Amino acid sequence: MEPIVSHQSPVINHRSRGSSLAARCVVACLLIAAPLKSGAQDLPERMGLSQAIDFAVKHSALIGAARAGTDVLEAKLKQAEWAAWPHIKLKSLLAPMPRQWNDPNDYTKGGTDLSEWGVFTYTEISGVLPLYTFGKISNLKAAARLGVDVGKAREAVAREEVVFRVKRSFYAMALARELADVVKEGRGYLDKARTHLDELEKDDDPSFDPVDRMKLRVYDAKVLARELEAVRSVDLARSAVRVAMGLPPEDAMDFVVGDVKPEEVRREFSEKELVERAVEARAELRALRAGIRVREAQVEMRKSAFYPDFYLAGQFKYGYTKMAQGQTNPFLYDPYNSYSAGGGLALEWDLEIGRKLGELREAKANLAKLKADEREAENGIRLQVAKLYREMRDARRLVDAQKRALEAARGWVIAKTDLYENDLADLRDVMDGLVAFFQSRIDYLQSVYAFNLAVAQLERSTGVSLLGAARGSERPSAGPGE
Repeated sequence: MEPIVSHQSPVINHRSRGSSLAARCVVACLLIAAPLKSGAQDLPERMGLSQAIDFAVKHSALIGAARAGTDVLEAKLKQAEWAAWPHIKLKSLLAPMPRQWNDPNDYTKGGTDLSEWGVFTYTEISGVLPLYTFGKISNLKAAARLGVDVGKAREAVAREEVVFRVKRSFYAMALARELADVVKEGRGYLDKARTHLDELEKDDDPSFDPVDRMKLRVYDAKVLARELEAVRSVDLARSAVRVAMGLPPEDAMDFVVGDVKPEEVRREFSEKELVERAVEARAELRALRAGIRVREAQVEMRKSAFYPDFYLAGQFKYGYTKMAQGQTNPFLYDPYNSYSAGGGLALEWDLEIGRKLGELREAKANLAKLKADEREAENGIRLQVAKLYREMRDARRLVDAQKRALEAARGWVIAKTDLYENDLADLRDVMDGLVAFFQSRIDYLQSVYAFNLAVAQLERSTGVSLLGAARGSERPSAGPGE
């Protein structure tokens, strides 16, 4: 029986190892999938405005590009910081070499024996330590350090732009949804008028006019066009929010938006206060001012280029091979078996004055250009903030006026509808009231959107938070048919 046992044992062991390997694979897959599943669960199916802004700040490609630009500038700063440290180079060679021979009594006699080969090795280490460069290194560090400030200011510009895009897209989505509700309500009034017209025709009422049926078809086509536009606007607004957040436009992410109503300004600022805050805190101006300091450091660096650099220099060389006889005479050059070392104080001076004058002139011109850009940008921002402030103020007044007009139009259409149902008004009176009502409601919603957008633009242009806490009355961004 022993042979049988010995024959089956490998099979049993093989299956056991196979089962163990399969179990390990399953466990490994579960461990890999667990974080992915957990990460997917951390992402909600719907997001409100504040959640969308937080997500966009973390995942927006625009902000990611700005951060990458800052990383590049920080890497340049690291390079500049290493400029004051020793600069060491190592050269090493390992190569085949035929035997070299010479007559020790007559150095003019010698040759190469290609029948015998060996190895030749050569190593050279050299280094310099900057001692004094007349400000070249310090100005290089200053320019690189200020360059990082420019990168961070550009990040702030990108962040403000992304936040504005998300807000604008949310406002547009809320507007599109409300307009869809308006169209839906208009469809209800139209269906009500059609039902009344059908009843008049069925009862052979003398007030029935077949032309009214044609009018209804015209109005029905107009309402259908509005319905299709509303559905399209809601879908496009959702996609715009996703893109602003750094997601693909076809992503399944949905959003919770508030009702279309005017934002509540937390604190009233005067036009002068907002202009001064914008000039002081605007990210674009901070970037330009940091860039000016960079240009100033570059000008100083070009000036220091006219002076020499003092270094502490050192060098070590070593060569060895068995394929050549070492020379004992110190006055003979022996590249195969030798070593040397030395060091001392070194001076390096680039005397191309013409080129350096051109570089200095270029640096001064770049500085003057950036200062002019900064003055132009500041004047433009002052004008932009004043314009946005007045647009916001006028938009607020227009919202109040449109609200009163909407209330009047609503009373108009309700009264005319009641009169029409009691045969005291014709269809044209009802349709005129409906057109006025829906146009007033659309105008009101658009005026609220314009006001909210003006507030968001003013926040972006000044860097001042004008709003309080986020709204609590939010609901899913449903389309007209949902």
